[in-house]
Amino acid sequence: MNKVMAIAAAAGMMFAASTASAQAVKVTNVAFTPGSVTGSVHSSLLNGDVGVGQFEFKGNYVSNNAPFDILTYCIDLAHSVSLGNVNYTNYTIIPISSYAGMTTAKSNALNALLTNTTQLLGAATGQNAINISAATQMAVWEIMFETQSAWSVTNSSSAFYMTTPGGSSQANLTALTSAESLANTYLSNVKNNVWTVNNGYDLKVLYSPTNQSQVFVTPSVPEPATWGMLVIGFGLVGGALRTRRRSGVIAAA
Repeated sequence: MNKVMAIAAAAGMMFAASTASAQAVKVTNVAFTPGSVTGSVHSSLLNGDVGVGQFEFKGNYVSNNAPFDILTYCIDLAHSVSLGNVNYTNYTIIPISSYAGMTTAKSNALNALLTNTTQLLGAATGQNAINISAATQMAVWEIMFETQSAWSVTNSSSAFYMTTPGGSSQANLTALTSAESLANTYLSNVKNNVWTVNNGYDLKVLYSPTNQSQVFVTPSVPEPATWGMLVIGFGLVGGALRTRRRSGVIAAA
């Protein structure tokens, strides 16, 4: 699960990302990782049965064909995405602040949620991991689409909520119920500031105007001015080490 919080690209690519407002990508494969549960979504944008869990998007950057592999959560109920091998050519990676309808409050809540549940997911296995990923996805939807001040993915009088699909198996019912309970716990942690913003990580959006847009977490990249100071700092440290080595050789002669 080391890749959960990072784009699988070179450090140079990450530096380029800090200076560009958008990066065009081609998506070639979409899957649920580590798996999903089935739930019924109720909202103004979608009412129906859906797979609920963390996505894995694979593909290539258009600029240099370098591969990417990111783990994401859906923030777009107005569109859909297919699983398996795909050929999506209209996705771009953008800062979350550039996503339509995004507010600072929502962005901060998503940061607090995802930076904490990512750690939980990284330590989990099997059905527990699937339940955590499903809970995180439901909590993301609640943050994005709820219009009431109170957050709950099971409150049927709210703008967004989840229910069990008709004909659901006992295994899916058990998993969905567990995930719903976890989602409400996660939302309470965010709402009550038990989980807070982690400034060491940024949120990006894998955006498409016609397919489902996704949010993901990536380590913060220093701005160019900060990189310059870091380079100077590294140079000073390197110079000190070289001087120390020379002094050591002379002392040993």
